[in-house]
Amino acid sequence: MSKVSVSLDEQETTICMYPKQIQDFAEVYSCIPAVMNRLRKLAGSNPDCVRIEKEDDIGIFVQVPSSWINIRKPRKVIMTDERKAATAARLQAARQKKKGGEIDG
Repeated sequence: MSKVSVSLDEQETTICMYPKQIQDFAEVYSCIPAVMNRLRKLAGSNPDCVRIEKEDDIGIFVQVPSSWINIRKPRKVIMTDERKAATAARLQAARQKKKGGEIDG
């Protein structure tokens, strides 16, 4: 499948849900590469729940259980200076471990 570039202002994800009495799955279409990859991974690890209906060089159309769709406000994390420093140190140690002990410049 050849890749077709979709401009940023045309990239979208659309979710279509119906009342549970009609159907208990949601139809999801996306042409955003990160969302497409996530949907493919979900389908691969959950073939009994997630079904790829159509995929082409522009987007992907899948069915997922309606219960998987969740709309919520973002979580607000307030970090103290100490917690920020601890997190930065932990990330730096993880980066060094990943690079085999090399230090970022």
